Amino acid sequence: WINKMKKIFFLVNKKDEFSSKNYLEKHLKNFEIHIEDILPENLDNYDLIVLWSYRKILKNISHRKNIIIFHSSDLPQGKGWAPIFFSLYENKKSFTISGILPADKVDGGDIVCQAKFEIKDNYTAEHIREFDHEISIMMIKQICEKFDKNTLHGKKQSGTESFYPRRAPEDNEIKPNSVISEIFNFLRACEKPHLAYFFYNGTKYYISITPETKPDFPSDLEISFFNT
Repeated sequence: WINKMKKIFFLVNKKDEFSSKNYLEKHLKNFEIHIEDILPENLDNYDLIVLWSYRKILKNISHRKNIIIFHSSDLPQGKGWAPIFFSLYENKKSFTISGILPADKVDGGDIVCQAKFEIKDNYTAEHIREFDHEISIMMIKQICEKFDKNTLHGKKQSGTESFYPRRAPEDNEIKPNSVISEIFNFLRACEKPHLAYFFYNGTKYYISITPETKPDFPSDLEISFFNT
């Protein structure tokens, strides 16, 4: 009996934008990985299809049980745009990544799994995005280990839903007389290429904050599945 290598397909916006290949090597080296910017003709050829930060709307996939979408909030709260920014700006105590099935409503699918960890004071948006990417890939591995081909299932979303608005570059302007302690969460929530900025004597200045020491990977990470 041969253990057939499972096949995972990553659907990305642009192939050259995918920046997590080091995490694929770290966590998914025993899987057959495909990374493309269009869906394959036959979705059933893959054990799992991941919509990786995908920004386009796909039709006729809401019935699929081998597609996973990762959204960085404790759904149904925090649907919509820029969840990493708002998690820091609103000074949330913990960060949640939800793995959900596709649905007709945006970010409305059944929750297959969730990962949670505490947001430390020295985390910036760039750190959290790195954690987010690695943890999502860790969850992909666990999904493939827990489910057979085309059999993903989870729990219905419940509770009060909320939506984050789409942000524009001008939303990152701060006043030049701002007090650091009062805008600390705003500053650490802004990341390249959309840094916070201010105007002083007609000149535009960018401002960002970085802790002296890069924070460690969250030691309190908890991953839960809802397929029982």
